[in-house]
Amino acid sequence: MFGRGHWAVIGIKQESLNALVDGLDNFAAVSQADAVKLAKKDKIPTTGINPFQQPRLDEIKAPADITSADFKLGESVFGFWFCKNDFKDVTHAASKKEQIAYDEVGKPFKFLNKDEKKGVELAVTNSAVVERKQFPVLVDFTTGRVYLAAATDDDVEAVAGLLHGFGVETFSLAWQFGGYDWVTKFLNKVNSETRFESNMAERAEELQRFRKDEIEKLDDKMMETVVSTFYALSELETGQWCGLTTPARIRIYRPADPIGTQGVSLTFSLLRLSEDSEVAASAVIFQSLESKFSKKTDEEKQFRKNLFTLELNDGLNLMDSGAALLRGFDLPGFRKSIKETAKSQDAGLEIKDYWRMWLDGMNEAVFMFVDNVAETLGLNKKQFGLLPFAVDGEKVTREAVEV
Repeated sequence: MFGRGHWAVIGIKQESLNALVDGLDNFAAVSQADAVKLAKKDKIPTTGINPFQQPRLDEIKAPADITSADFKLGESVFGFWFCKNDFKDVTHAASKKEQIAYDEVGKPFKFLNKDEKKGVELAVTNSAVVERKQFPVLVDFTTGRVYLAAATDDDVEAVAGLLHGFGVETFSLAWQFGGYDWVTKFLNKVNSETRFESNMAERAEELQRFRKDEIEKLDDKMMETVVSTFYALSELETGQWCGLTTPARIRIYRPADPIGTQGVSLTFSLLRLSEDSEVAASAVIFQSLESKFSKKTDEEKQFRKNLFTLELNDGLNLMDSGAALLRGFDLPGFRKSIKETAKSQDAGLEIKDYWRMWLDGMNEAVFMFVDNVAETLGLNKKQFGLLPFAVDGEKVTREAVEV
């Protein structure tokens, strides 16, 4: 959970708080322990949940009574593990069918009649096991958002189904910045205003003539990090910085399809092959430029602080399930924040503190992302960002969620 991954975001009505509390108080009806039993008994897919600090509660023979308090991360904030169970043969069912057909019927499975196939398939089903997929879910009524560490329509719909079963009202969210092409507009705006272009060009030229291990690193450590990490780095209107890194997809000529790239220096060079070259997708790192005094020299030195990372492409909205995506999301400074917080608290940190701090970091990152994209594209931040979206005719108002 506390590292790079994909997160989906849907909206939640703030007046649904009591419905969620009541549903979690009735934990037995949605517990992973009962979901596993049902999957084994009826050999069907099931879903269940475990409290945030007990990801394998279902494996405990006699778990203690669970209430909504076991899911509470703070005022109006909850966390749990969502589990999807499917009854499958994970050791290649086709080969088992073939073996049973050979042993019991003396023919390949394909040549069995209907009744013979049914008997073989039943034997294979009886040897299947429960296949489990599990991911964390964070429910924040203060912002009106639900974050789940998954990026498929099926996962979003499964979590929404659980919440609806509690009587909780959810609604669709989507990144909305004035058009379908906002990602490419933002990325190419950053690329067109890149700083340190001469330094990046020099490193790209060196890599064309020498192996990577033959290149001598720059004495300026901050500049070395820039040329080895980014193919574009720009200061945004907000005063923060955005660096484009790989993996990326670059369109060299229009209307040719974009190509995937890995190395930042190669990507830098490809973007300069033609006047039509543009960035179609890219991993990005948002930074702040800060300063501190050296204890040894008493001099002020600048340093770059990585705030959060994302992967920007044209697949950031799951339109069918009504979710916005944070692809490749990470908080690079999270571990340091945890250490600093732990030092400042005599009692130390509880598990819920880790979950709550991660949620706070995501909320702050979403705010900064909207701020930076809107400012860069010259948009009104009150009208664009992470907003309610109509799906299947359902209409929600902007006031239902705070951006």
